[in-house]
Amino acid sequence: MKTSNVTDFVAANTSTISFKSLSSEDLHSLLQLFYLGLDFDARRVRFGCAVSDDSIIRHCSGLDLSNVEVLGCFGPAGLIAAIELHPLSPTWEDVELSLAENTTADKIMILGHLLQLAAFAAGKRGCNALVVQLERPDCDLLRLLRCMGRIRVLGDSARVDISEYARMHSRSITTA
Repeated sequence: MKTSNVTDFVAANTSTISFKSLSSEDLHSLLQLFYLGLDFDARRVRFGCAVSDDSIIRHCSGLDLSNVEVLGCFGPAGLIAAIELHPLSPTWEDVELSLAENTTADKIMILGHLLQLAAFAAGKRGCNALVVQLERPDCDLLRLLRCMGRIRVLGDSARVDISEYARMHSRSITTA
């Protein structure tokens, strides 16, 4: 993967899309609306189980940007993919990565860019590994994660060692 920055660009099959870190206001409006618009299967993949609208509203209201990173990809119609990074320890050494997407066009490019930005953001906080729940096997996601570092799949989760990758590229992320 090439080094990425949070920026606007034109994807092959879409109009201009942009990537940015979400603000507190974005969490309670854009992210919440995005999650509420996910179908049953997409909600199950993102949250690990079926969730109600009320659960999504509580989840988004409970997000605290001092202890979570949220990155989004925006298209002409709004948010089309999001990644949340939740530390598994106070030092951010290991981080749980949660992903939701609602796109078919340029999916690999969008996920690859978001994963890079997530690794860079996590690396800036001292993260050495991303932990990803594999609700349904996604070969594209695993292939993208393998490009970042050594990956171990344990049951329904994968642990990706990003220590070298994140340090090497952590200076490349900028916030919009």
